[in-house]
Amino acid sequence: MVSLPLDLEAPISTSLLESILEVDQAVLDAMPIGIYACDVDGHILRVNREAIRLWGQSPRLLDPAQRFCGSFRLESLAGETIPREETPMARAVRDGEAFDGAEAVVHNPDGKRWVARVNVAPLRDAGGLVVGAINCFQDVTREHELQRAVDRHQRTFDLAMVASQMGTWRYTIADNICEYDENARRLYGLTEARFLHDDAGVKDKFHRDDLELMWARVAKALDPQGDGRYDVEYRVKQPDGSWRWLSAWGLVEFEGRDVTRKPVAISGASRDLTELKRAEEVRRLLTNELNHRIKNTLATVQSIAFYTLSGAADLNAARLALDARIVSLSRAHDLLTDRSWSGADVAEVVRRTMAPFGSAQISCSGPGLDVPPRLALALALAFHELATNAVKYGALSRPEGRVELRWERRNNQLLLNWRETGGPQVTPPSRRGFGSTLLEEAMAGGLARLEFTPEGVRYSLTALLETTS
Repeated sequence: MVSLPLDLEAPISTSLLESILEVDQAVLDAMPIGIYACDVDGHILRVNREAIRLWGQSPRLLDPAQRFCGSFRLESLAGETIPREETPMARAVRDGEAFDGAEAVVHNPDGKRWVARVNVAPLRDAGGLVVGAINCFQDVTREHELQRAVDRHQRTFDLAMVASQMGTWRYTIADNICEYDENARRLYGLTEARFLHDDAGVKDKFHRDDLELMWARVAKALDPQGDGRYDVEYRVKQPDGSWRWLSAWGLVEFEGRDVTRKPVAISGASRDLTELKRAEEVRRLLTNELNHRIKNTLATVQSIAFYTLSGAADLNAARLALDARIVSLSRAHDLLTDRSWSGADVAEVVRRTMAPFGSAQISCSGPGLDVPPRLALALALAFHELATNAVKYGALSRPEGRVELRWERRNNQLLLNWRETGGPQVTPPSRRGFGSTLLEEAMAGGLARLEFTPEGVRYSLTALLETTS
C-alpha cells in the first residue's frame, strides 16, 4: 500500500462529496466490490456495476420509494427481516454510525440468497453534519459455506470416531496410568500401551500451553457432583519432536452413590485434529489477507481522491487526474494478481505504467528484478506522476525530448533514476502538489529525491527489497 498522510477524521465538505460523486462511472465500474452512495435523505445518488450485479437489479436513482439500499430484501444472519430504515446505510445517514464488516443476508428478485459484508462511512460537512454516506460491500457467501462445511465435517468426524471406537484409552486414578489401544498409541506417539501420568511424563508429552486447560477439564469431569463428561483439545509431542493436535473426550466411571460417590477412572477416545486445525488456520489467514488487501486498496483510493480533489481549482481537471491515477493503480493490481501477489518485476511495472505515454522518447534499462507488492504499487503511481508531468511540462511535451529510466540492484536495495533532457527549461513549481508529495514521501522504507533542474526533472529512489525465505 502507498502510505499518504490522510486524516480520516477530518470533515468532508459537501462540494468534495459532489466532486467524488462526479468520478467517471467507468472507474467505479472497474472496482471489484459493490459501491453506492446516498444523500442525507437516503436517496441513492450513484451505484457501480458490481453493486447492480450483486443485487440482481438496478436501483432507481433518487427514487423516494427506494431509499438506503438497492437490494430486493434484506435479512439478518438469524433470518429476521431488516427494514430499509434500519439498514446500516440508513443508520449511517440518520445517526452518523459507521460500520466495518457488518453482515446480512440479501434476497435477489430471482430468489438467489447471498451473504453481504458491508463497510459504511458517513460523510460530514465542515460543520460536522452528515451530508450522506458511502457503502462498499462484497459477497462472502463462499466463506460462510466453507465454515458450515468445516462444522459438518467436524460433526461427521466425531460420530465416525465414536462409532468405530478408534483411538480408545482408559485412565485409572488409583495408579495414575492411562492405557492406550494401538490406534491411540499412534496418535499420541507412544511405543508402549501404558503411560504413567506423573508430572515429568505429562510435561514432556503434552504442550505446556495446554496443560492448565487439560487439568481443569479433568478436575471438572472428576467432580462427584458433575455429569462426569470429559472433553478437551490439546497438542501432544511426536517422536520426531513435532506437535499433533488431538481432541479427547470420555466419561468418568464413578463408584458409590450420593455422598460416597467417587471417581475411579475415565474411559474415552481421541481423534486427530491436526489437518482440521491447519485448514482453519489457512482459512483464517486467507480471510485476513483478503480483508487487509481490500482495506489497503480502499484506503489508497480514498487518499488519492482526497488529495486530488481537495483544494483543486479546476474540478473537471481534478476528476480526469483522479481517473488516470486510479487506472494506473488498477494496472498494477492486475500485474500483482497475475503473480498471486508474490511481487512484480520492475520492468513489467514500467511497461504497463508507461504504455499510455508511448515508448519512442523513453529509454528504459535495468535487470530483471522482483519487488514486493507494496513497492510495486508505489512505483506504478510514481511512474505515472513522472510521465504525466513530463507530457504536460517536461521532456515528453516536445518531439526532441527524451526520458532515461535506469534501475539496478545493489546489495538488498533498488536504485532507480529518472532523467529528462531536451524539454523546456524547468523552473521549480511555486507550490507543492500531490505528485511531489507522492514521489518524495509515499515510498515507505525508501529514500526519494525530486529535483527540478533547468535541464529537466531528475528523480532518484533507493528502496529496500524485502527478502522472502
